Amino acid sequence: MIKFFRHIRKQLFSEEKTGRFSKYLLYAFGEIFLVVIGILIAIQLNTLKSKADDEAKVLKYMDGLYHDLNQDLERMNELFTFYSDNTSSIQFLLKSADQKLTLSNDELGTLFNSALDYRKYTNKKSTYLSLINDGFINKINDEDLINAIIVYYETPYLAWSTEIYGNIAESIDFNTSDIYDSRDGLIGLNESNSIPNWQMTNNQYHTNYSELINSTWGINILTRFLKQSHFIFINLETYKLKNAHLRNEIENYKKVNS
Repeated sequence: MIKFFRHIRKQLFSEEKTGRFSKYLLYAFGEIFLVVIGILIAIQLNTLKSKADDEAKVLKYMDGLYHDLNQDLERMNELFTFYSDNTSSIQFLLKSADQKLTLSNDELGTLFNSALDYRKYTNKKSTYLSLINDGFINKINDEDLINAIIVYYETPYLAWSTEIYGNIAESIDFNTSDIYDSRDGLIGLNESNSIPNWQMTNNQYHTNYSELINSTWGINILTRFLKQSHFIFINLETYKLKNAHLRNEIENYKKVNS
């Protein structure tokens, strides 16, 4: 196209009817016009290349987010199994007050102490943080997807609910109970053999758990755990739905922009 304009300029310049000054002006304007056209074309090509590079990077971020979301889902499924077992133990023990149990003291002790165990949830945020810090969140050509990403990562209710469960477990003051024998908490350490030259070999509980789970102290602790596990399951369900929705949004985005 530049050659075309240059050819026209030369034709106009060589025409005898055009005065010398007019020819000079026409020549000068022609040169300026060609330079401007060249600059505009270069800018346009550079813009297109930059846009293509950004779109390619955004798609890589989408792959990273999708991978992180799958890991989050696996973690949530593990938490669901873990807290389902805990909750089953707690419900069994709370119901036992009105039932005649045939379980041994060690079996009751295992159920009670399993309720004291907990796991916290933390979603994988490395890709999300890079997306934010690198400024590519605003280069996603889908406002709904942007909102879904932000809502998913900036509403950590599941993490909070598991953290509160852990805080309840860690805040228990066993000294306020005349029934619970704190040596029972060492049995797990003995089984894991995590401490070098571990000398304690007892694998039996010292507490009378039939009496403990019927005491006000024991019932209060189990009830607190059961109430908090309720919030964990609510947040697990909500967060799984958000996870599925965001994965679906990412899949659709990749189909449209790949």
